[in-house]
Amino acid sequence: MKTFIEKHKILVLFMLAYWGVCLVMLFKSMDFLYAVLSWNVLLAILPLFFINQAVTTIGQKKISWTVFWILLWLFFFPNSVYLVTDFIHIANEKFRWVSNAGPYAPGGGIVYSQDIFIWTKLLVIAMGFFYSIVVGLESVYIFEQIVRKKYSRKIGYANILSIGLLTGIGVYIGRFLRFNSWDVVFNPLQVLQQVAQVDRFAIQFIIAFSGFVLFCYMLYRSFKEK
Repeated sequence: MKTFIEKHKILVLFMLAYWGVCLVMLFKSMDFLYAVLSWNVLLAILPLFFINQAVTTIGQKKISWTVFWILLWLFFFPNSVYLVTDFIHIANEKFRWVSNAGPYAPGGGIVYSQDIFIWTKLLVIAMGFFYSIVVGLESVYIFEQIVRKKYSRKIGYANILSIGLLTGIGVYIGRFLRFNSWDVVFNPLQVLQQVAQVDRFAIQFIIAFSGFVLFCYMLYRSFKEK
Protein backbone atom coordinates (compact mmCIF):
# COMPACT_ATOMS: atom_id res chain seq x y z
CA MET A 1 0.00 0.00 0.00
CA LYS A 2 1.30 3.46 -0.91
CA THR A 3 2.40 5.80 1.84
CA PHE A 4 0.85 9.24 2.18
CA ILE A 5 3.89 10.89 0.61
CA GLU A 6 3.84 8.48 -2.34
CA LYS A 7 0.11 9.00 -2.83
CA HIS A 8 0.25 12.79 -2.55
CA LYS A 9 3.75 13.46 -3.84
CA ILE A 10 2.67 16.54 -5.82
CA LEU A 11 1.02 18.12 -2.77
CA VAL A 12 4.12 17.51 -0.68
CA LEU A 13 6.33 19.04 -3.39
CA PHE A 14 4.07 22.10 -3.56
CA MET A 15 4.33 22.46 0.21
CA LEU A 16 8.12 22.24 0.07
CA ALA A 17 8.18 24.80 -2.76
CA TYR A 18 6.00 27.10 -0.64
CA TRP A 19 8.40 26.71 2.27
CA GLY A 20 11.22 27.69 -0.08
CA VAL A 21 9.38 30.86 -1.11
CA CYS A 22 8.68 31.72 2.52
CA LEU A 23 12.33 31.12 3.44
CA VAL A 24 13.49 33.53 0.74
CA MET A 25 10.95 36.14 1.84
CA LEU A 26 11.97 35.65 5.48
CA PHE A 27 15.60 36.46 4.72
CA LYS A 28 14.72 39.32 2.37
CA SER A 29 12.27 41.07 4.67
CA MET A 30 13.24 39.68 8.12
CA ASP A 31 9.50 39.33 8.76
CA PHE A 32 8.71 36.35 11.03
CA LEU A 33 5.28 36.15 9.38
CA TYR A 34 6.76 33.91 6.68
CA ALA A 35 7.86 31.35 9.26
CA VAL A 36 4.32 31.40 10.66
CA LEU A 37 2.83 30.91 7.18
CA SER A 38 5.08 27.89 6.60
CA TRP A 39 3.95 26.39 9.90
CA ASN A 40 0.28 27.08 9.11
CA VAL A 41 0.58 25.30 5.75
CA LEU A 42 2.08 22.26 7.48
CA LEU A 43 -0.83 22.21 9.93
CA ALA A 44 -3.23 22.56 7.00
CA ILE A 45 -2.08 19.37 5.27
CA LEU A 46 -2.33 17.25 8.43
CA PRO A 47 -6.13 16.75 8.12
CA LEU A 48 -5.61 15.16 4.70
CA PHE A 49 -3.02 12.83 6.23
CA PHE A 50 -5.34 11.92 9.12
CA ILE A 51 -8.36 11.19 6.92
CA ASN A 52 -6.20 9.03 4.65
CA GLN A 53 -5.12 7.08 7.70
CA ALA A 54 -8.78 6.65 8.60
CA VAL A 55 -9.50 5.22 5.14
CA THR A 56 -6.62 2.78 5.59
CA THR A 57 -7.84 1.58 8.99
CA ILE A 58 -11.39 1.19 7.64
CA GLY A 59 -10.01 -1.21 5.05
CA GLN A 60 -8.22 -3.07 7.84
CA LYS A 61 -11.45 -3.12 9.91
CA LYS A 62 -9.71 -1.40 12.85
CA ILE A 63 -12.68 0.51 14.23
CA SER A 64 -10.96 2.09 17.24
CA TRP A 65 -8.10 3.39 15.09
CA THR A 66 -10.58 4.73 12.54
CA VAL A 67 -12.35 6.71 15.27
CA PHE A 68 -8.98 7.98 16.51
CA TRP A 69 -7.90 9.23 13.08
CA ILE A 70 -11.27 10.84 12.34
CA LEU A 71 -11.20 12.69 15.66
CA LEU A 72 -7.69 13.94 14.88
CA TRP A 73 -8.93 15.03 11.46
CA LEU A 74 -11.84 16.91 13.05
CA PHE A 75 -9.57 18.70 15.55
CA PHE A 76 -7.07 19.77 12.91
CA PHE A 77 -9.36 20.55 9.96
CA PRO A 78 -9.98 24.20 11.01
CA ASN A 79 -6.25 24.80 10.36
CA SER A 80 -6.93 24.24 6.64
CA VAL A 81 -9.24 27.23 6.36
CA TYR A 82 -7.65 29.32 9.11
CA LEU A 83 -5.18 30.82 6.63
CA VAL A 84 -7.85 33.09 5.17
CA THR A 85 -7.53 35.11 8.38
CA ASP A 86 -3.83 35.65 7.63
CA PHE A 87 -4.86 38.33 5.15
CA ILE A 88 -5.13 40.64 8.16
CA HIS A 89 -1.33 40.88 8.00
CA ILE A 90 -1.55 43.13 4.94
CA ALA A 91 -3.96 45.53 6.65
CA ASN A 92 -1.21 48.01 7.52
CA GLU A 93 0.49 47.86 4.12
CA LYS A 94 0.06 50.93 1.95
CA PHE A 95 -1.05 49.52 -1.41
CA ARG A 96 -2.43 52.84 -2.69
CA TRP A 97 -2.97 56.47 -1.78
CA VAL A 98 -4.43 59.67 -3.20
CA SER A 99 -1.82 61.78 -4.95
CA ASN A 100 -1.35 65.50 -4.44
CA ALA A 101 -2.83 66.04 -7.89
CA GLY A 102 -6.26 65.50 -6.37
CA PRO A 103 -9.26 63.37 -7.36
CA TYR A 104 -9.59 64.97 -10.81
CA ALA A 105 -6.20 63.72 -11.98
CA PRO A 106 -6.05 60.69 -14.33
CA GLY A 107 -7.11 57.58 -12.49
CA GLY A 108 -8.95 59.65 -9.91
CA GLY A 109 -5.66 60.69 -8.36
CA ILE A 110 -5.09 57.17 -6.99
CA VAL A 111 -1.47 56.02 -6.98
CA TYR A 112 -0.65 52.33 -6.48
CA SER A 113 2.47 51.24 -4.65
CA GLN A 114 5.40 49.92 -6.66
CA ASP A 115 6.99 48.28 -3.64
CA ILE A 116 7.30 44.68 -4.84
CA PHE A 117 7.64 43.34 -1.30
CA ILE A 118 4.12 44.29 -0.20
CA TRP A 119 2.61 42.82 -3.39
CA THR A 120 4.67 39.67 -2.93
CA LYS A 121 3.49 39.49 0.67
CA LEU A 122 -0.11 39.53 -0.56
CA LEU A 123 0.63 36.82 -3.13
CA VAL A 124 2.50 34.56 -0.68
CA ILE A 125 -0.41 34.71 1.78
CA ALA A 126 -2.82 33.97 -1.09
CA MET A 127 -0.71 31.00 -2.23
CA GLY A 128 -0.73 29.56 1.28
CA PHE A 129 -4.46 30.06 1.65
CA PHE A 130 -5.25 28.51 -1.74
CA TYR A 131 -3.05 25.49 -1.08
CA SER A 132 -4.43 24.97 2.43
CA ILE A 133 -8.09 25.24 1.54
CA VAL A 134 -7.75 22.85 -1.42
CA VAL A 135 -6.09 20.11 0.64
CA GLY A 136 -8.52 20.76 3.48
CA LEU A 137 -11.62 20.53 1.30
CA GLU A 138 -10.27 17.34 -0.27
CA SER A 139 -10.12 15.84 3.23
CA VAL A 140 -13.75 16.86 3.84
CA TYR A 141 -14.75 15.24 0.54
CA ILE A 142 -13.07 11.97 1.58
CA PHE A 143 -14.81 12.14 4.95
CA GLU A 144 -18.19 12.66 3.28
CA GLN A 145 -17.62 9.61 1.07
CA ILE A 146 -16.83 7.55 4.18
CA VAL A 147 -20.07 8.64 5.86
CA ARG A 148 -22.17 8.13 2.72
CA LYS A 149 -20.81 4.63 2.22
CA LYS A 150 -21.37 3.69 5.85
CA TYR A 151 -24.71 5.43 6.36
CA SER A 152 -26.54 7.58 3.80
CA ARG A 153 -26.42 10.74 1.72
CA LYS A 154 -28.64 12.65 4.17
CA ILE A 155 -26.40 11.79 7.11
CA GLY A 156 -23.45 12.84 4.96
CA TYR A 157 -25.04 16.27 4.41
CA ALA A 158 -25.84 16.58 8.12
CA ASN A 159 -22.22 15.84 8.98
CA ILE A 160 -20.99 18.49 6.54
CA LEU A 161 -23.24 21.09 8.16
CA SER A 162 -21.92 20.10 11.58
CA ILE A 163 -18.33 20.32 10.35
CA GLY A 164 -18.98 23.80 8.96
CA LEU A 165 -20.26 24.97 12.35
CA LEU A 166 -17.45 23.30 14.31
CA THR A 167 -14.91 24.81 11.94
CA GLY A 168 -16.32 28.29 12.53
CA ILE A 169 -15.96 27.70 16.27
CA GLY A 170 -12.45 26.31 15.81
CA VAL A 171 -11.23 29.27 13.77
CA TYR A 172 -12.73 31.70 16.29
CA ILE A 173 -10.92 29.87 19.09
CA GLY A 174 -7.67 29.96 17.14
CA ARG A 175 -7.75 33.55 15.89
CA PHE A 176 -9.41 35.40 18.76
CA LEU A 177 -8.81 33.22 21.82
CA ARG A 178 -5.33 32.21 20.56
CA PHE A 179 -5.62 28.49 21.31
CA ASN A 180 -4.17 25.72 19.14
CA SER A 181 -5.83 22.47 18.01
CA TRP A 182 -3.97 20.44 20.65
CA ASP A 183 -5.24 22.69 23.44
CA VAL A 184 -8.63 21.02 23.06
CA VAL A 185 -6.96 17.86 24.36
CA PHE A 186 -4.32 19.24 26.74
CA ASN A 187 -6.17 22.31 28.10
CA PRO A 188 -9.86 21.47 27.63
CA LEU A 189 -11.08 23.29 30.76
CA GLN A 190 -9.29 26.51 29.84
CA VAL A 191 -10.70 26.32 26.30
CA LEU A 192 -14.23 25.71 27.60
CA GLN A 193 -13.95 28.60 30.07
CA GLN A 194 -12.99 30.98 27.28
CA VAL A 195 -15.60 29.66 24.85
CA ALA A 196 -18.30 30.03 27.53
CA GLN A 197 -17.65 33.78 27.52
CA VAL A 198 -18.53 34.26 23.85
CA ASP A 199 -20.28 37.50 22.97
CA ARG A 200 -22.47 38.68 20.11
CA PHE A 201 -19.52 39.21 17.78
CA ALA A 202 -18.29 35.65 18.42
CA ILE A 203 -21.65 34.21 17.39
CA GLN A 204 -21.78 36.43 14.30
CA PHE A 205 -18.24 35.48 13.30
CA ILE A 206 -18.87 31.76 13.80
CA ILE A 207 -22.03 31.87 11.67
CA ALA A 208 -20.33 33.91 8.94
CA PHE A 209 -17.24 31.72 8.85
CA SER A 210 -19.31 28.53 8.89
CA GLY A 211 -21.20 29.83 5.86
CA PHE A 212 -17.88 30.59 4.15
CA VAL A 213 -16.62 27.04 4.75
CA LEU A 214 -19.84 25.47 3.49
CA PHE A 215 -19.85 27.68 0.39
CA CYS A 216 -16.23 26.75 -0.41
CA TYR A 217 -16.91 23.06 0.13
CA MET A 218 -20.04 22.94 -2.04
CA LEU A 219 -18.19 24.79 -4.79
CA TYR A 220 -15.26 22.36 -4.52
CA ARG A 221 -17.62 19.41 -4.45
CA SER A 222 -19.42 20.60 -7.59
CA PHE A 223 -16.12 20.32 -9.49
CA LYS A 224 -15.26 16.94 -7.98
CA GLU A 225 -18.54 15.38 -9.07
CA LYS A 226 -18.69 16.68 -12.64
